[in-house]
Amino acid sequence: MRNMGIIETHTFKHHLMKPMKSSFSLQVALAAAALAFTVSASQATVLDLGSSGSGSVGGALFSTTDIQPTGTGVFDPFLSIQNTPTEQGYNGSNGNFDTKRVPQWTHEILFSQMQITTINGSQYYGFLVDVNEPNGVKAPISLDSLRLWTSSTIQTSTSTDANGKFNGSLGTLVFDLGAGNSVHYIDQQRGSGSGDINIFIPVSDFAGTKPTDYVYMYQAWGSSDMSEGGFEETAMIAGAVPVPEVAPSSILFGFLGLVVAASSRRALGGRVRALVRHGK
Repeated sequence: MRNMGIIETHTFKHHLMKPMKSSFSLQVALAAAALAFTVSASQATVLDLGSSGSGSVGGALFSTTDIQPTGTGVFDPFLSIQNTPTEQGYNGSNGNFDTKRVPQWTHEILFSQMQITTINGSQYYGFLVDVNEPNGVKAPISLDSLRLWTSSTIQTSTSTDANGKFNGSLGTLVFDLGAGNSVHYIDQQRGSGSGDINIFIPVSDFAGTKPTDYVYMYQAWGSSDMSEGGFEETAMIAGAVPVPEVAPSSILFGFLGLVVAASSRRALGGRVRALVRHGK
């Protein structure tokens, strides 16, 4: 049986600041110190954000946010996905898999459109996901796959494996969450209209990418904690500064959290739902 490292995360919040007038670049000040850890290749990493937390998987940073307002018409999503109990898709104009509202809110983006965020001296490209799940016991959802490619040409692959999951190529793979790894979140926002998860991908992953190249992001949700609500919308982060509030008593573990052993993903899902039922 594959072991999983569960990363329990510390609570903090992000607030939307005024847009930067001088440029679209973002500055993120993280007060939490990074705790380095290594998970062996035989383990799957489960990042449990709860309803307010942060952590790292596969070299990418993930953090919850309560930025408002978001939603269609307020921010500019390039990827919209919706289905039950699982959903998947990438930002192509070909109406692939469970993508919706093509091409207005699901479409290709260019590398030149992406803006840099600096976190603790390291540079990242930031993305904001507006999760739209029901309240109560249906609030948990899992991001089970996240991959990014770059390409000089339009890509349209819809190749799948025996389980119906996308296994094709969309150009040069620059980021992969990793097989078996996942990010779990409890949506306690008000549905569409409030930001939920920030995703930061290292700038170094895009070495050699040309400004005119297309960037494709594939997401798959719901395999561990099912998707049961509206659209999961993703936009590029630009023109605003999310600032975290960090409790001083837990600064050391605020960024990456504790690594704890667990025997199965089912145990994690039950624990997350138990937290919701008891209002914790």
